[in-house]
Amino acid sequence: MSKSKNVVVAIDTSIMANEVLKRAFSLASKDTTLHIVHCIDIPWINKLKGKKEIVSQTKKKIKKSLKTINKENKTFKIIVKSGSVSTVVVNEAKKLDAKLIVIGAYSEENLKSKILGSNAHNIAQKSNLPVLIVKNMFVEKYENAIAFTDLSKVSKKSIKFAQKFFDNLDIKLVHASKKLSEFVLDYYQINEESNALIKKAKEEKEEKIDKFKKELCFSDIEVLEEAGSFNEALLDYANKEDKDLVILGSTGVRTTSSMIFGSKSSFLMKSVSSDVLVYVPSKK
Repeated sequence: MSKSKNVVVAIDTSIMANEVLKRAFSLASKDTTLHIVHCIDIPWINKLKGKKEIVSQTKKKIKKSLKTINKENKTFKIIVKSGSVSTVVVNEAKKLDAKLIVIGAYSEENLKSKILGSNAHNIAQKSNLPVLIVKNMFVEKYENAIAFTDLSKVSKKSIKFAQKFFDNLDIKLVHASKKLSEFVLDYYQINEESNALIKKAKEEKEEKIDKFKKELCFSDIEVLEEAGSFNEALLDYANKEDKDLVILGSTGVRTTSSMIFGSKSSFLMKSVSSDVLVYVPSKK
């Protein structure tokens, strides 16, 4: 990781909190400050006279759990606040000008579930920042990743971002391309002239892929030709490959308050079994 990076690490009360912390500390360098954010999401917490004591004890509990995790004495700060989890985490990240948010995929005690919880989903959607979604127990640093790319500028930035943040990460590039089935060709009575246009389109796509590879200094991009659903095809591919990390770049549809992911990115973010890095370009 490069110099002076603020990283927000959102943790809850589940057993996944420690796995999120382990992952965050594993990727932090000596020049990184991890801001560990815990939100007390109890509607009437602000009315309690003992609120300050609850916040103080919570900070002590988190600090104690870090003694076995932070063995390399990396820099961290603990932030405990009350309110909506997604709102608190996103606001803290913006205030700190964070470069990354690290969150757990779900808040239940069931580690077999890979479905994105509502808090994780809301943070990923609203942050307008790269978000690392931790779905698995921490074993070691990420070594192998898949980057699903649409060959766009945002996709390129997502791959470069991953290369900077994760040391020695081997990234495999995969591009999904629409395949015209024999049924479709027959149905629309594609003639010789149309076949020539299809051939030209393929050549132009190959040129675009070659340019993308050269700009990123990659030797290869695997192309998946799919006549049916891209979502299911990419999900099956990701789960079969069983990589440590899936990298997604998304421009999505911007609203006045958030960035809503495109359908493929949103589906894969929620459904793949690997940890996920969702890269969304900043509003700046």
